[in-house]
Amino acid sequence: MLKYLLLIKTLLEQLVTGNITGLLQVFKSSLNTVQKDIAALLMPYMVDGKLNVPLKQRGKLIKQLDKTLREQANVIGKKDIEVTSKILNQSATESYYRTGFLLEAGLDEAIKLNPLKANELRAIVNTPIHEDMFSDRIWKNKAKLVKQVRYSFEQAMINGTDPRKLAKEVQRTFNVSAYESRRLINNEVARVSRQAQDQVYEQAGVKEVMFDATLDKKTSHFCREHDGQFYKFGEHPKIPEETHVQCRSDIIPIVDGWKPRVKRENIKNEDGVKPIIDYSNYSQWMKDKGFN
Repeated sequence: MLKYLLLIKTLLEQLVTGNITGLLQVFKSSLNTVQKDIAALLMPYMVDGKLNVPLKQRGKLIKQLDKTLREQANVIGKKDIEVTSKILNQSATESYYRTGFLLEAGLDEAIKLNPLKANELRAIVNTPIHEDMFSDRIWKNKAKLVKQVRYSFEQAMINGTDPRKLAKEVQRTFNVSAYESRRLINNEVARVSRQAQDQVYEQAGVKEVMFDATLDKKTSHFCREHDGQFYKFGEHPKIPEETHVQCRSDIIPIVDGWKPRVKRENIKNEDGVKPIIDYSNYSQWMKDKGFN
């Protein structure tokens, strides 16, 4: 059971990778547009290789750059929402039906899995976290991008920063924003896949579940403490709402006669392989490995 649920997670990770390329290309295109605009705005104020923008001109230049920044943030934001929506719809659907098939194979009696209705899918995808929809967080991230680039541009004019250094700062800001977009997608995929699985567990009459964490040093303290613990279904920690951003843990249904017997370490051995070991929870694994 554990092995095959992890395969579903791997499939969803591949789905993200396969669909996010278009969004990253939009980030790259918008970065190019913004950098060209900055270069054009600052070029007239280069004197003997140094930037010298008169105080009375700075507000005007910021206003001109703001127009470009907002336009590009809008382009990126719309693409971000389009890509994220597509990935979340596919992730919820795949998780629902693949989990249902897997769970049915492990039960003595077949379950009648209801088709995932359009309104149920929308409810899963559009569930807020801390009162924010995923689209709200996307637009907040774009506003943060605009604010940071504007600040770097303003400071460059005040300090006479070399435009080449400014270009690197702007590129770094765009890279961080792209990373935040991917992190948000990964977090939302974790959420919708778990919600879809919970619907399947409920239909199958699952009474008990086990919290399963990843065996490596990056695992959070919360997940370390809960690894291997059994919960009444519905009273288990909600991933990622009650765990953390980028949570890699899983909720495993307990069916009659099933107990975890093996688990894969997420650390490669000397042969470059992540070994499969006899099952142990995180605390025991840490002791066995001699980690502090």
